[in-house]
Amino acid sequence: MQKIKRENLSKKQICQELNKKFGLPKPYIENFFNDTIELLIKTLKNDEIIKIDNFGTFKKIKKKKRFGRNPKTKVEYEIKQRNTVSFKASNILKKKINNV
Repeated sequence: MQKIKRENLSKKQICQELNKKFGLPKPYIENFFNDTIELLIKTLKNDEIIKIDNFGTFKKIKKKKRFGRNPKTKVEYEIKQRNTVSFKASNILKKKINNV
């Protein structure tokens, strides 16, 4: 079975595309993009939900501590309580990526 090589879209590539589309200076676009990301992080830290129409919803999920086991050594260890981010794609986004 042949592996499919995936390309990641980087912050630099996003800024370049915005620069091409709007013709704004690159430093302005980079600052705007960085500020947007910081706003999203700050919102998630405050336990607020981020809903972007036609794209999806981000929210912080609190995971409780639990016990895990190393499958090779069978040694148990504690997995500490932590926060993670959940993303649920909107129906419009799902339809667009599935060409429906």
